[in-house]
Amino acid sequence: MRHLSGLRLLANVGAPFVLCGMLAGCSTQASTVGDAPQAKYDATSGHLRELAFDATHSGRNNAIGFMDGTQIQRIEVDEDGDGQVDRWEFYDARRHLERVGISRHHNGSIDAMAFYGEHGDLERIEVSTRADHLFDRIEFYQFESLRRVEEDTNGDGRVDKWETYAVDSHHAAGDTPTILTAVFDDVFRGTPTRRLVYRPDGTVLRVEQDIDGDGNFKEIH
Repeated sequence: MRHLSGLRLLANVGAPFVLCGMLAGCSTQASTVGDAPQAKYDATSGHLRELAFDATHSGRNNAIGFMDGTQIQRIEVDEDGDGQVDRWEFYDARRHLERVGISRHHNGSIDAMAFYGEHGDLERIEVSTRADHLFDRIEFYQFESLRRVEEDTNGDGRVDKWETYAVDSHHAAGDTPTILTAVFDDVFRGTPTRRLVYRPDGTVLRVEQDIDGDGNFKEIH
């Protein structure tokens, strides 16, 4: 039913790569060692502009931090070693992670973006399910547990599928979220026409229908 489980995507998002502890040890000379940081500085200001480093302990520098002195602006990472960026991290002026872009198809293009709150908690993930630069699925999180999903399945710019989930504040990474309801706009009129209500084990308890679009669902027998 779902194009992408947000919890599976989170396994790819992972933890941010922190550069702060590396900055004090940077040399103005580029290192010839594959896993040693390589720094580039602005010729006029002398500020650090780029810092290449080995983010995945692969033995070679596969990530670049784009800087303004000690201020991290973004980090780009080639996680699979194919020469294309797979992950983009964007930071605010306080060095807090704001969002993480992922190339799920490993083609150098962002097709999923995770957004984080002020305290580093995951708030939502936006996904381009067709990898066409149109983000047609949004997953909303609470306590980093999937809470609800909105999706435009036919690409007309309007949501026509809604899902709700049981929020679990003690969930572990990789746990399958428990779906509560799935609602569909089968005729793409802008309002729901059909609703599935699920049991805790994920099986369908009942199917309901709203024929006239007034928001009142009736069980289909």
